[in-house]
Amino acid sequence: MKHLLIFKSSSSRTHLGHENIANQHEVHSNIVAGCGIKQLATSNTFFVVLNTQRANTASLRAKFSKLGIDAVFPGDSSFEKFAAPFNKRLSYIPAAIVFPNHTEAVSNCVKVAVEEKLPVSTRSGGHLYAAYGLGGGNGALVVDVSRLKTIFVHQSTGQAVIGTGNRLGDMAIGLYSQGGRAIPHGTCPYVGIGGHAAFGGFGTTSRMWGLTLDNIIGHEVVLANGTIVQASQDSNPDLFWALRGAGASYGIMTSIKFQTHSAPSQATNFHIKWYLSQNELANALLKFQVFCRSNLPSELAIDANLKKAPKSGLLVFSLVGTWNGEESKFAAVIQPLLDGMPAPIESLVKRNDWLDSLQTSARSDNLSTSGVDLSAEHDTFYAKSLTTPQSTPMSNSSIQAFTEYLASEGLKTDTVRNGLTVYSILNYSFVIICIKQNWFVQFELYGGQNSAITSVAKDATAFAQRSILFTIQFYTSSSNYSPPFPDAGLTFLDQMVAAIVNNGPSGWEYGAYSNYVDARLSSNEWKNLYYNTHYQRLTQTKVAYDPQNIFSYPQSIGE
Repeated sequence: MKHLLIFKSSSSRTHLGHENIANQHEVHSNIVAGCGIKQLATSNTFFVVLNTQRANTASLRAKFSKLGIDAVFPGDSSFEKFAAPFNKRLSYIPAAIVFPNHTEAVSNCVKVAVEEKLPVSTRSGGHLYAAYGLGGGNGALVVDVSRLKTIFVHQSTGQAVIGTGNRLGDMAIGLYSQGGRAIPHGTCPYVGIGGHAAFGGFGTTSRMWGLTLDNIIGHEVVLANGTIVQASQDSNPDLFWALRGAGASYGIMTSIKFQTHSAPSQATNFHIKWYLSQNELANALLKFQVFCRSNLPSELAIDANLKKAPKSGLLVFSLVGTWNGEESKFAAVIQPLLDGMPAPIESLVKRNDWLDSLQTSARSDNLSTSGVDLSAEHDTFYAKSLTTPQSTPMSNSSIQAFTEYLASEGLKTDTVRNGLTVYSILNYSFVIICIKQNWFVQFELYGGQNSAITSVAKDATAFAQRSILFTIQFYTSSSNYSPPFPDAGLTFLDQMVAAIVNNGPSGWEYGAYSNYVDARLSSNEWKNLYYNTHYQRLTQTKVAYDPQNIFSYPQSIGE
């Protein structure tokens, strides 16, 4: 646990950064052993880390047993199962993992952590790319909220109270069963709503209804001193602002109140695929970008997905998405993008009932997680992201350099995936039947004209990536989902992103998406790319609500 003293200084200080994966363990070990100083990027405030000590397992076991809270500890027979990260490239050993089943129990867990001088991490679904739900380092108390599964819709208002332990698939079923309600959210049914909503949340209805966090009207939160509070526009509004974009740094959200929407009775799912040369791919991306900046209806959700084709020397370009409007209008909306394109090798368009549409988007056998061993879901991977401004989109030279990189370095990849299924974990999920490949790139349309995402004022929430056209996800895995992850994979993605950024306009104001978190970003990088001008206000709110930095992980506010 990190005790914090807050003081001011006009001089420059060195901070403990997280420049790369290798030194994250070293930094954590140094903090456990002693003390360090970290300067906040947007002010002269310093957090001083003092008095940290290792966990006393016997004491923790006794306290949680007395409280009647289920817990597992290092050495327990089930510990390895519950401590396994989704991303096996990163592995940490918590001091304990606890499973409270109501808000008061969560409060007691936090109080125990304070007594035992342990940092606290919250785990909802556990799919965070950098394993921050396990603390992002050894020795954290992990509060697993998976048992908090309330889903209740007020029929008169359409407001829903949702426990943060719900997975997206179960939540979608629960909302729809109570009056045909829905909220915008990602498509992978196994992602937990708690973390998803804390940092954004994007899916097939986001251009109509906004991000997941844009539909939040209140939180129930356990603070660092164990108190239980409500956060909304009228109660703790500064906390409410911070929770919508950087939530994990301020407390444990036990339930979230959403304003739901009436779900469309049906939606049209589509998947159109080409095998293209480098020049053809560059032209397709340019055309896609122009199309996405046109007067598109908000009912259209569309991604462009890229990967290595099974045919030698070619790359896959596929359009995947959902049309939430009237069936008869879809062809006219999509046709301008298809005009002038080569004949696709595959074109699937299907009208589905609402839940079937969500299931099709997920490429899953079932939205429900009932009977699924969620602890068995793993990959070994590295991901990066890039958000591109709507006003200054990717330049022709950026697209050219990027596609040249894919056609050279991307086509050299020779990892055999043996027809296994790969999921884009936080948002769009899709099956990749691979011959030889270990990467994909996904261009997600956030903006364009008529988008509800870009219509929200930048300062309305802590989510800073508002005036953007695309969020681009770059993802590469090991050959069999298991360690070791090749070091070359890190460089491969770094250079892929650099091909776009280094060829962009001078002063290009790009960003990144923290739900596709990159643990290798430097301290200055992640603060700027994820939070931009919001970071100073977030820091001030952190000092107000968590002055001892109880809720701490490598990229938490104040690190």
